[in-house]
Amino acid sequence: MITLNTNLSSMIVQSNLTTSTKGLNQAIERMTTGFKINNAKDNAANYSISTSLAGKLSSYNVAQDNVAMGLDMLITAEDSLSLISNHLSRIRDLTEQAANGTYGASSLSAIQSEINARLAECARIHSNTEYNGIKLFEDNSASESLGGHVAQYDGFIEEVQRLTEEEAIQQGYTVIKTADELQAMENDLNGKYILMNDIDLAGYDWEAVGDKTNGFKGEFNGNGFVIRNLTINTTEDYQGLFGYADDDLNLIISNVGLVNVNVKGGNNTGALVGYLGPGNSGMINNCYSSGKISGNDSVGGLGGDTSGSMKNSYSTCTVTGNVSVGGIVGSNSNGDLINCYATGYVSGYSEVGGLAGYNGQYINNCYSKGSVKGHEEVGGLIGFQSGFGTYNSYTISHVQASTDNYVGSFMGSFDISNSIISNSTYYSSVNANIPTIGGFVEQISGGFAPTTGENADIRNLIDGGKLPVTEVNFQTGIHSDESSQISLSLGFNFSLTIDVSTSYAARNALEQIDEILSQISAKQTEYGAAYNRMESALESIGVSIDNLTSTQSTIRDADIAEVSSEYIQMQILQQASATLLATANQTPSIALQLL
Repeated sequence: MITLNTNLSSMIVQSNLTTSTKGLNQAIERMTTGFKINNAKDNAANYSISTSLAGKLSSYNVAQDNVAMGLDMLITAEDSLSLISNHLSRIRDLTEQAANGTYGASSLSAIQSEINARLAECARIHSNTEYNGIKLFEDNSASESLGGHVAQYDGFIEEVQRLTEEEAIQQGYTVIKTADELQAMENDLNGKYILMNDIDLAGYDWEAVGDKTNGFKGEFNGNGFVIRNLTINTTEDYQGLFGYADDDLNLIISNVGLVNVNVKGGNNTGALVGYLGPGNSGMINNCYSSGKISGNDSVGGLGGDTSGSMKNSYSTCTVTGNVSVGGIVGSNSNGDLINCYATGYVSGYSEVGGLAGYNGQYINNCYSKGSVKGHEEVGGLIGFQSGFGTYNSYTISHVQASTDNYVGSFMGSFDISNSIISNSTYYSSVNANIPTIGGFVEQISGGFAPTTGENADIRNLIDGGKLPVTEVNFQTGIHSDESSQISLSLGFNFSLTIDVSTSYAARNALEQIDEILSQISAKQTEYGAAYNRMESALESIGVSIDNLTSTQSTIRDADIAEVSSEYIQMQILQQASATLLATANQTPSIALQLL
């Protein structure tokens, strides 16, 4: 039909011209950008997928950088630890040399000088090793306490408000200023005593105050002072500053630090007290110890066997024994452990724990770190828990055992019918192949978080610097869950004093050096395992980047050969439409010829 008002042919050609022009423009855009999807309108679903992939790729690139920096940090820590190990190896050689008994005083003095210089260098490396402003080996335990978030002062968890001599006498205290006055406490085991200065017991033949027939029932206030070089070498039971302390309403031992102790005894041996109890009245508060403790059964860094409460206290002692061996207490029979921690090397046969070998009472807001080694019933925090419960506590102790019989990252053995674990955690990366609790993993449920520190209360304390732990969380993935993180305790405690003034002292020092070297070896193993995991994570990230890049290319990249063909096709159609539009526009003139 030929009409004047409607040119249908022109409209058809115009529509096709518009389509071919749009196709031509789209082909030009795709060839100039290299993408076949430039806007959501091109392909809404694939545009969304491509955008998501781009975000993941960017995150993986950051994760790749994170892992690379983590590897650099581990290399820094491992190299520094190797330096300390090299110095200790030389110190051991010198100590073994001095133990020969063929050297006079001047020669031993020369050997001692080199040992002291190397120990000072070890301490300097330990203190100053850092990466990007982060101290790698030192704890932040000097800054905050556990439960009350109170700043530490002079090594104590709680600030000690020292009494003057006049104030102490007014309050009925007997003032102690010398080693002899300290030893004289055994003459009145019901007395009330207070220190007025630091006391050095080097060379002093100390006899533990109180025994099983007549225990200490009084009060001892360290007044914020320190007792150094407490040395006991015997096979007798009930050894420590106090051998046996009886339960009494007035019994309290507080505010004292024991530095560089070397206590060797039989059963019930600790730096501060061999046996405390029975009952809950007696209490140890705001005390700490460092050095070496060894004995038979019920051996601990502060207390051997305690039936009284222990609060706001800690130990960094190396502890060695047989049964019921713990970093701070060997056997916690009937007292509470509150706001306490231990960071030393602990070894024994059975019921061996970083904090307590045996626990039969309450433990609240405590933690342990270091190394724990034993045969059976070996746990990062507790060797065996038989009653009551453990709350708000955690461990990053490295556990080693010669058997799989009741060995756990958190506890070696646990009486599930008579005890509770609540709001507590451990760090699985430290003991990756060891179960949570030896023998009872499948029965542990509500309240226990057997992961890498997901528990909110514990995690907040750690992140807020309230708990003294040197831990690094390496972000090795793009998510916030545990699978994207590798946690590692970089902290390493170094406390060693070597005396080679006699061949006998040198022989005794060899064991101390071997224990430190063993701890370094265990820590290097942790570093090596973490390094291998992070290298694997780096490779995995690389694979993910390659696969995501390929997927994104498939979805978004333009096939230039295909697009160029489309371009030519649209160009030809556009030219044809333009030519035919001219012909179509002449149709109305044909109608005029008919008039």
